[in-house]
Amino acid sequence: MQEKKGKKRLQPPHPFLVIFAAMLFALVLTFLVPLGRYELMQVTALTENGQQTQTVVDPDSFRYILDENNERVTYPAPLFGPSSHGRQGMMNVLFAGLEYGEQAAGTAGLIAYMLVIGGSFGILMRTGVLDQSILRIVHRTEEFIMLFPPILFILFALAGAFFGFSEGAIPLAFFVVPLLIAMGFDAVTGVLVTFVATQLGITASWCSPAALKIAQEIAGVPVFSGAGFRFALWLVFILLGAGYTTYYAWRVHEKASRSLSYENDMRYREKLEKLRDRRDSMKLGSRLVLLVVALTIVWMLWGALTMSYALSDIASLFFVMAVVSGILGTAFHLNGMRLSDIPRAFQAGASDLVGAVIVVGMAQGMVLLLGGINPTDASVLNTILHWAARALGELPGVLASWLMYIFHTGLSFVVPSDTGQASLTMPVMAPLANSLGVSRQISVLAFQLGGSLSHLIMPTSGCLIGILSVAHLEWGDWLRAQWKALAVAFGIGFLALTVGFLTGYA
Repeated sequence: MQEKKGKKRLQPPHPFLVIFAAMLFALVLTFLVPLGRYELMQVTALTENGQQTQTVVDPDSFRYILDENNERVTYPAPLFGPSSHGRQGMMNVLFAGLEYGEQAAGTAGLIAYMLVIGGSFGILMRTGVLDQSILRIVHRTEEFIMLFPPILFILFALAGAFFGFSEGAIPLAFFVVPLLIAMGFDAVTGVLVTFVATQLGITASWCSPAALKIAQEIAGVPVFSGAGFRFALWLVFILLGAGYTTYYAWRVHEKASRSLSYENDMRYREKLEKLRDRRDSMKLGSRLVLLVVALTIVWMLWGALTMSYALSDIASLFFVMAVVSGILGTAFHLNGMRLSDIPRAFQAGASDLVGAVIVVGMAQGMVLLLGGINPTDASVLNTILHWAARALGELPGVLASWLMYIFHTGLSFVVPSDTGQASLTMPVMAPLANSLGVSRQISVLAFQLGGSLSHLIMPTSGCLIGILSVAHLEWGDWLRAQWKALAVAFGIGFLALTVGFLTGYA
């Protein structure tokens, strides 16, 4: 539907501005919120290897930091830092966030991972093999292209459930997003079938994600227990998600101008049209590059499933793929490629994900501004966690489970790392659940729902911004296009917690 003449559509702010505003708010909190810390204790917990003794946070050990007058201490963050107390300053949080990772909001290696992945696919795209392959796939599947959105959605959701990491969707999005655009869909469809599907798979996973394992071990419940309820919830998410994605893709396919990414997508469509006019058979060099790409993806999936590949392993795989593809492209003069084009293409590809890297650095820096996520260090975050636990302790069971869900969702803005958030919050939230008449399994589910679904909207999520960068989508356009569907997904989370509470999920 066309907009009325003269009427301007509300444009959400750039994610950098949102994060910077949040950093200013965090700066204010350092002036107002006293510092606090927890102590550690030894407990015996059930793990996948049987009973093991672990060192965890004592939820009853919270203490405010007091000065010589027995007054609660605040350490206001300086404008420039670090201060004499080790606090990072407001204006150096980006550098600190990019430099440090142990006490910050995300995986330290995520920054290097995204730059290597972006650069590697820059080389691959320079060979022209991806565009050539996409044209051939589109030509051979014209009669049943509507099957692609739901099938891809389900496959990525299964990958999320089994592999448990959304970072793996970033390299695959370099191929899937342009493929769907070439089929007459749009970049938003590409984000739905890659990142959203993977994240929904993680949200209700019953079998794999590291964050779920850590949360259940800390909560003292058997690892991967409660699988039946989670699997049923997974089916609900995936069936509704696949159905919605198919409906959205069909509407865009029927009328491309309905898409908010229409203008950006047209540039790629026009590029493919020029290639289609002079399409020729795929020669030996192109076939060899395509074989290298296929072997890399298969190797990645095998390694993630059987060898617990980390980000460094996956990044190394794709870097090898890029080097081999670049050599083949040069040797066979694919797309007029020369040896000097390899470093230029790597640099251009890496630049596509610089925005996501900055987001990760800013998010990490914001946590450092608040004192880090170590529960035994004096920090603002520990005090906020303590206050949240006290507030939840005054509420009835089902309402408390809802607010746990909301709390984990909001905390993801500051601590987007699922494993980091599990280590910070579950030692407090799990014992609290007992006093509220809520099972510890419910507290784990509230963490899993809030921590995972939040990545679909949070501007501090490096993976979300990374996928949007691959799709050449603005964060604000993504929210405008999908806020209703995302609201439904969050609503299902509230319903799941209610059903779990009423049925005694434990």
